[in-house]
Amino acid sequence: MTLQIDAVREPSTGVAATQARRATTGRTVATRRLIGLLLLAVPLVWAWQRAVPAGADVVNRGGLFLVGDLLASALHPQLSPGFLAVVLDATVVTLTFAALGTASALAIGLAGGLLLSDAAWHQHPPATVRALRLLVRGVLVAARSIHELVWALLFVSVLGLDPLVAVLAIAIPFGAQTAKVFAETLDGVPAGPLQALRNAGARPLPALGYGLFPAAAPLLLSYSFYRFECAIRSAVVLGVVGVGGLGQELVVSLQSRNWNEVWTLVGAVLLLSAAADLWSTRLRREHAVVTCSDWSAGHGSRQRPGRARWARWSAALVVAGLIAAWLASDVSLSGLTSPRTWELTGRLLDDMWPPALPPGGWPALAEAVPDTIAMAILAMAVAVAITIVTGPWAMRPRRAAMDEHAQPVRRLLRGALRWTARALLLVLRSVPPTVWAVIALLGLFPGILPGALALGLYTGGILGRLVAEAWESIDTRPRDALRAIGTPGWLAATAAVVPPSAHHLATYTLYRFEICIRDTAVVGVVGAAGLGRLLAENLAAFRFSTVTILLVASFAVSIASELLGRRLRDALRARATV
Repeated sequence: MTLQIDAVREPSTGVAATQARRATTGRTVATRRLIGLLLLAVPLVWAWQRAVPAGADVVNRGGLFLVGDLLASALHPQLSPGFLAVVLDATVVTLTFAALGTASALAIGLAGGLLLSDAAWHQHPPATVRALRLLVRGVLVAARSIHELVWALLFVSVLGLDPLVAVLAIAIPFGAQTAKVFAETLDGVPAGPLQALRNAGARPLPALGYGLFPAAAPLLLSYSFYRFECAIRSAVVLGVVGVGGLGQELVVSLQSRNWNEVWTLVGAVLLLSAAADLWSTRLRREHAVVTCSDWSAGHGSRQRPGRARWARWSAALVVAGLIAAWLASDVSLSGLTSPRTWELTGRLLDDMWPPALPPGGWPALAEAVPDTIAMAILAMAVAVAITIVTGPWAMRPRRAAMDEHAQPVRRLLRGALRWTARALLLVLRSVPPTVWAVIALLGLFPGILPGALALGLYTGGILGRLVAEAWESIDTRPRDALRAIGTPGWLAATAAVVPPSAHHLATYTLYRFEICIRDTAVVGVVGAAGLGRLLAENLAAFRFSTVTILLVASFAVSIASELLGRRLRDALRARATV
């Protein structure tokens, strides 16, 4: 009898335990969803209340007609031969800055990547090398945490309006980022050939040349072209400091309210960005590697075979282009070695130390830091909204077998929507955030909101492209299986595609938030709020000791956002693998 009772109780106990586990799992899931919702809602509400205090005027009604004039003039761009010659010359200058800046960044990145890579060193490096690597790693983190526009403003105070300013402003932060990616790429290459050469007694440099670089070369080459694509956008942004190029012409035309000239210059920026985009995209897809979204998130080790002919032609064109850019430009390294440059550099360093608080003291600094964070949060909200609306249409769909016989009109409409969405994203990311900020300041009063709107439009173009590329790689077999058993198409897509799509969106949103924190310095230069505005004001007043403490504050905010973003991405990744 006891045995019977025990036998009955055993299953019931097991059922009870299972039900308890299910109840616990349900509560855990609900708790996680509530925490995730709070992580989204609370910062967004806080940022909105900080940007738009109760009773504050936001819209500048007197400037709305200027926005109308700007939009109406899009139908009448300036196409006179004289101005088109100016645009062509500015385009050449922008390309020159981007090419030379990218080449310098790649040189810095290759040297730093070799130093930081674990695969490039045999077993354990000496103590001196480990100490040097730690120092270089810290210097590179500091270098890439400062926006290229801030670097340009600092270099202008030493070199003046020299074209070398633009090259160095691109080379330093891009070189620091490239060193990180190159080191990760070299460490991701299979170490078998390199280890075999080392065991056979090969010298270190030949071993690296034959055992490591051949496998990593496609990835390194692909990332180099991706960096060039980013450098074109940065070269346009740097025009705000007056070193030339399309960015400077855009700022001049906006300030003088020559709207027809603005649209001509915007068209030139779009054509330049589209050409670089198509070029680097074809190289990544046909020769090497990975998508732009993979590089942005640091996943650059997924190699696949491709066509080497396009890469060889691209490399040859790059070498010829760099030679032509160097010969045709006014960039000279003599400014770095001149006694006057060293004298001005010494004065700048003396002026920057010891650090001093901005006018208004700690309250002013304490006001600027949350303004910067609020601006980045609202900007990412705008960017995510743009991505959700345009991303599904911008991606290249992979049709199931049942879609092969779809109506031609439907396929034509889908293609038209895709190219429209991609064109919109191209426009958003090609126009510099400084230009978006100037336009926003025509219709809005200065503060957090116009800066957030400008950064949101610009970041939306980038985030939309990254997420659309990531969504193209989603496995659609679960969706097709659901459709095969009669599930409606929208329900099958929602059940099988939305969860991984949401994961990609969250991952790249966190990544772009880190970049957006640094980009707040760009819109601050033209009058938005935050640390960027304080940087611009104190640089204009030559209060370099205050600039130091503002750079330290920007560095701290950037590092904090990077660490937080990394922890959240790791949590999302761990949750996705469960």
